Order: sequence, then C-alpha cells, then structure tokens
Amino acid sequence: MTLVSWIKASSNKTGWAKLARLACLLATGLLVACTSIPKLEQATQADFWLCEDGSLIETRLGKEQLWLQLPASTHWLALPQQRAASGARYSNNEGTSVWNKGHRSRIATPEITWQNCQRTASGKPGELEKPKLVAGTNTSPDAVVLKASGHNPGWTLEAKQNGQLVLLQNFGTQRITFKDSKVIEQDLIKTLSQAKDPDGNLLKYKVENILCIEINTGEPFPHRVEIHYLNKKMQGCGRSF
Repeated sequence: MTLVSWIKASSNKTGWAKLARLACLLATGLLVACTSIPKLEQATQADFWLCEDGSLIETRLGKEQLWLQLPASTHWLALPQQRAASGARYSNNEGTSVWNKGHRSRIATPEITWQNCQRTASGKPGELEKPKLVAGTNTSPDAVVLKASGHNPGWTLEAKQNGQLVLLQNFGTQRITFKDSKVIEQDLIKTLSQAKDPDGNLLKYKVENILCIEINTGEPFPHRVEIHYLNKKMQGCGRSF
C-alpha cells in the first residue's frame, strides 16, 4: 500500500484526529517519537520586571524555554532559548524576544521595546505575588517618571509621563519648564534624552543604570544622572518611577 493510500484509509476509519496525532511522524516519513513541547506548567521560576515606563512584566522560566506575559495581557508567549554572547536570550519567530543578565532585562515585541527593565521580585510560579507598591504604575500624563538631584550647584530635575520636564536651580528659586522631551539614544545601560525650554534652548540629560551614592546623605540611588544645559554640566543621582 502506498503512503497516499494509507493516509486516505486512515482518514476514512479514524478521521482527521488520527492524522493530526501522526503529523509529526509523517513530517520525516519515519515512525519515530515526537519531541514533547515544553508547557507553562513546567516552569520552575517566575520573575517580575519593572520597566522605565512603569510597565510590570512577568516571565516564567523552564528548561531552555521562557514564557512571557505582556502588560494587560492574560496570554503567555512561549520563547525558546537562543544563543547569546552574554546573559540569556529567548525569542520566537514572530519578533518577540527577551534578553536578561543579572537583574536587568530587555524585552522587545514588533510593536514596542522595553530597553531597561529591573527584576523586582522572583519566586515560584503561581505563588509569586505582584508587588503591591510599584512606583510608576500611575499612567496619568502628569505622573513623575524620573526625579534626580545634585549639588555644586544645587539642582532638581523632574520628568513626567507627558514629556514635560521641570528643572529647579538655586535651591528651588529658579524654575524652568521644558517640553517635547524625547529619547535620542538608548541601550541597556544608559538612556540619552533631550528637551527644549521656552526659548528653544536645548537640554540633554543622560540616565545610567549605575548605582549612585548621594554625597551628603549616603543614600543609594539606582541611576546616575548628568545634565547639559546652557554650557553647564550638572551631575547627580536619580530614581525612576
């Protein structure tokens, strides 16, 4: 009996359900066992990642497989492990990928990329609770997403969700508002942005994911921040929300 005749006979007797079960065998023309596909229930570790825009993303890790749940989604995306020069990388054929190293992660989809995500919680899948107090989950346009300050001279910078920046100088007596803030360069370590004051003068500020210790108090901050404005350079520490 030819293979075609056998297929027809099988479909008449058992229907397409049997053919579906045998599809992986017919792909090679050999009756060999199919490789089992990893399931979400086999994940052994769950992690929550907090990204700079306030997005909270969960991943679950199994053997050579990562499952990704994007913000406001109830579905899980399966990402097989890929080769990586450093860290761990997972991706699928649809353009979604996760790269992580230590407590940092880069998560990308065809529509959006989260360059700087920090691990905020890790534990057993199904038992790990979402952080109850997550800075930056406020999606209001006026929500502050970055606050930084420095000395010599004293300054404070606040960046908002709507792209507006406020720079306070001279112990808060001088207030300058900037608009049209946008990212001009970004990688896993640093983000370089710029904005303009009411007179069109350009302000550039760099946020680095490097531990920063406040000189006067000794308080640790997750970011080093550097500002360039009107031929002046200001350096300090900051925190994203």
